[in-house]
Amino acid sequence: MLHFFDIVGGDVVIHADLLALPPFEKLWKLDTTPNKENANRAIKFIVLCDYWNSPYVKTISSLDIREKRLKQQIFKDENYALTVDEQICRDEWKSLLNTRNLRMLNSIMNKLDTISDYYESSLDEELDETKIQKLLAGFEKVKGTIQTIDFLERAVKAEEIDTTKVRGDAQINPYELVKGIQ
Repeated sequence: MLHFFDIVGGDVVIHADLLALPPFEKLWKLDTTPNKENANRAIKFIVLCDYWNSPYVKTISSLDIREKRLKQQIFKDENYALTVDEQICRDEWKSLLNTRNLRMLNSIMNKLDTISDYYESSLDEELDETKIQKLLAGFEKVKGTIQTIDFLERAVKAEEIDTTKVRGDAQINPYELVKGIQ
């Protein structure tokens, strides 16, 4: 995956790769402010609110609370409504992030939240440890499955590299592959 940004000291440092995505490029070009303040604010909000490794995503599990807090901090209005173009960028960003592994991670994190809620709400009750142990054992099985999938993906990528290289580690260009088939 391309390198789209870095989060440095709570600020989002945008890389040119992000602006290669058509909705982000359009948002950038539409911003007529001198330092692209509006586009920068919108992109900062999108990244900090929706990127799985954002400090806000890691610490605020409620999307509604996270959105309001970030809108207040970035736009100075917790009820700020994203423009149509900003929302298109956000939707595009979410679709790019929505990998199998991330969906699995989100599902497991949601289940962990329910376990935490269960423990919190049943402090005065006897806990159903069997249920909790079954859930945690299931998580361990998921880990093995993800490791297997990761291994297979790396093997497929290695095969692609092997078939597109020639002596001296030079790359075969697509024209040469087609030419060799004729």
